[in-house]
Amino acid sequence: MKRDPRGLPVPANVTYDTKNGKPNLGVTNANQEIELFCSRKCSVTGTFLDVEDVWFVTAPDLAFIPFECLMDAPMCGEAKDFTLRVCPYFGMSNYTRIADEQAKAMVPKLSVGSSTTNYRIPAEFVAVKVAGFRADLIGGALQYLPSRHYTRIEFWKERNCHRVVEGQEIRAEIVKGLEKASAMLPPEKWPTSATISLDGSLNGYWPWAHPGAKETLIEVARKLVL
Repeated sequence: MKRDPRGLPVPANVTYDTKNGKPNLGVTNANQEIELFCSRKCSVTGTFLDVEDVWFVTAPDLAFIPFECLMDAPMCGEAKDFTLRVCPYFGMSNYTRIADEQAKAMVPKLSVGSSTTNYRIPAEFVAVKVAGFRADLIGGALQYLPSRHYTRIEFWKERNCHRVVEGQEIRAEIVKGLEKASAMLPPEKWPTSATISLDGSLNGYWPWAHPGAKETLIEVARKLVL
């Protein structure tokens, strides 16, 4: 991986300052992110993704509520471990995200979905190993719809994995999410994406196997970000 002036590794999908060429670890580059996952590469290391080792790191609600999408790009298992142990956002309970105003000042065309003031960092994070996923640009932001037929689930808190769920126990975690989702919104009002995420139709669906997906996403992204 590339290194910043301090010698720290720089994720492959981050934005670089157009004036001084320095990486901005707080803002991802949508075009680069699309290029990576559509080329079957990890968003952190930029290396080849094995379909048996594709992970997303996210908040529990996003992982288990079927009408929610994931916001952080796919990565390999090694990058998942590194990210959850090193990134202050995932590892520090009192970490403050970069402010929306700061992000937009650095990347003027950036679409910011929620303000830092109203955003609460989860008490724990979830890493899910997926059997397939779809990517979309919604509201100016990249979002990922995974097959919720997860093959492994890890619960992380303050840089440590404190619980692993595998095999038949995975279904129990999905059911908890369905129950919570039903309390939030009647199932008959769930979007079509919820059904697609749950019914197994995304198993084996990988963006790099669909060449048209890259061109479509890049074209939309060009209009939204630098």
